[in-house]
Amino acid sequence: MINNEKVMQTVLEAIGELNEQLPKEQKLKKSVDTALFGSGGNLDSLGLISLVTTVEQKVEENFEMTVTLLENIDAFESDNPFKTVGSLADYIASILEKKAIEER
Repeated sequence: MINNEKVMQTVLEAIGELNEQLPKEQKLKKSVDTALFGSGGNLDSLGLISLVTTVEQKVEENFEMTVTLLENIDAFESDNPFKTVGSLADYIASILEKKAIEER
């Protein structure tokens, strides 16, 4: 079973790394409700790609699994998993859970 708290910590680590590269006004709050992309989000498409790349690297480091977060996703739709930190963590947890079941 995937530890959702560890997934959230992984996303927050990635945000910390991304924040080091962003101007002060674009830095992301490390909160489950922080808007990432779309309405109210601080990230443009390039910022989203940077975050996704960093999150994928952190997931591989922390869970020893490779994930591709943008596969089969339209990040511009209203129900995209990149709306908030919480929705991104939930999305990652669901992917990792599926991978863990497939590996059994």
